[in-house]
Amino acid sequence: MKLNTLLDQSKTNHYKMLVVVDNSHQHDKIISSLKKVKGWSSYDVTEEVLRLLESIPTERRRLRIGSKIKEWFNGLPEKVILYNVNILYSPELGKVNPVGAFKYKARDKEIILIMEGHISVNKIIYSVFGRPDYAEMDVSELIHVTMEDIDA
Repeated sequence: MKLNTLLDQSKTNHYKMLVVVDNSHQHDKIISSLKKVKGWSSYDVTEEVLRLLESIPTERRRLRIGSKIKEWFNGLPEKVILYNVNILYSPELGKVNPVGAFKYKARDKEIILIMEGHISVNKIIYSVFGRPDYAEMDVSELIHVTMEDIDA
């Protein structure tokens, strides 16, 4: 499916967030395609979270990281591509759900969330059941595809 078609569908959805499952780390395929389109910016979430953690005492990280991410995200432009989100699943950070963390802001901004995992009907599953970083995320209200399904 064409990336532009997916973005058009996402724009008309209540939540303007396109979730792309990418286990082969091909986020550059989308980023380079959208660099030609005015207004899109991309962010490595792991890099940003590590930067945010520098200002939080270790014993407070689990409590404060959610509000720090929200504050950072609120300052982003209207069209964003977020990738490399695996740090959010860390038990030390309270296993922040990347879909949940950004979904409600997707009414105000257009978001492409690129993440690892696999799609199982209307859920994205990250890791393996029983591991500390295991997560299931509901994507039933969002446009979601695998990277292999996208023609940039």
